Amino acid sequence: MTQRYTRPLGQLLLIGSLALAAVACTKSNEETPAPENDYYPVTVGTYRTYAVTDSLWRDNVLTVQQFQFRERVAGTFTDASGQTAYNVIRSRRATATEAWQDDSTLVLLPTDRTLQQIRNNRRTVELVFPTRTGYSWNRDAYNALDTVTAQNRQYQQVGESYTVNGRTYERTVTTTDTELNTATGTTLDDGLYNVAKYRQVYAQGVGPVARVRRRFVYCGTGNCVPSKTNIYRGQVRRETLLETGNL
Repeated sequence: MTQRYTRPLGQLLLIGSLALAAVACTKSNEETPAPENDYYPVTVGTYRTYAVTDSLWRDNVLTVQQFQFRERVAGTFTDASGQTAYNVIRSRRATATEAWQDDSTLVLLPTDRTLQQIRNNRRTVELVFPTRTGYSWNRDAYNALDTVTAQNRQYQQVGESYTVNGRTYERTVTTTDTELNTATGTTLDDGLYNVAKYRQVYAQGVGPVARVRRRFVYCGTGNCVPSKTNIYRGQVRRETLLETGNL
């Protein structure tokens, strides 16, 4: 006769409870990754202040201007597609002691898949999710510069640290652009007569922490031999994050 051993009900309940507790503990200790769109968090009442340096060349003569920009999220509205859109007001001042003067506005439309921006009536795809190093997309998919096949913005250095103004951000993504002529839709950067580059760095949980735009024209009218030491027209604008907060 085969004997069969049966645990008391109390022991079975205890074992089951311990197993469930172990599973719950394991799940609670797992790190929950931050959402991808946390690279550009948008919340009404928040602001970001940037130090701006404008370097301008005219006939190889350089002048430099320095000032500050503040971008504050002023409110929300529902756009024509039913999405929640955020109004952002850009203000400018020459020094940290002066009052802010409103300069311009833009609109941000964050979703689970993209972060879009409308500025000067032009909609651009600023970020796409998920982020992957080397991935490129059509920044102008929703505006008149759309060429259907264009891949004019690319991710670089995804997940790497970045230091600016003495602060290190542990996890960032960088985007680089192929700049276009807004009138013709053709590239501005031929590597010889013209240089046009745009680079943005976004820190997770913070948003944009650095922007650099470079545009150079090495030859004016008539016959010209381009030289990187002789800038006919040029501009380098650097925007670096100083602080963030709530108003």
